[in-house]
Amino acid sequence: MKKFAFSLEKVLGFKQQTLDVKKNELALLQMKLTELEKEIYALNDQFTATNRKMLEELQNGLSAGDMLIYKTYFNTLNQKILHLIDQKKQLLDIIAQKKADIVAVNSEISGLEKLRDKQLTEYLKQIQKSEELAMDEYVGQARGAV
Repeated sequence: MKKFAFSLEKVLGFKQQTLDVKKNELALLQMKLTELEKEIYALNDQFTATNRKMLEELQNGLSAGDMLIYKTYFNTLNQKILHLIDQKKQLLDIIAQKKADIVAVNSEISGLEKLRDKQLTEYLKQIQKSEELAMDEYVGQARGAV
């Protein structure tokens, strides 16, 4: 009897390659998210440190011009932080979509693997039947020869 060959093996292989690509894309997106979070954290630290410095200078007497410089700097930092937070939200949405894609491809792969297992089981049953028939035929011939 011929060797077992799953009819959708190429499709299964393609789906597994697609899954690997999507997992790699997800890993890159998560690295990008980590970098964004570090950048947001660093800007927040910078904001806090500058605010402390301004308060110290305010106690020692701060000119209106210097106060305006601080205010402008804080606004700039705040805008950068808000922009990064927006990027983070967009990235989180993309990551959620990528995870959903991965789940869908996993589901497709699982379905194909179940189908392959079912076909293999049927193939093995057919082999067993043909071996039993061959054995019965052999036994019948052996009895007829005696």
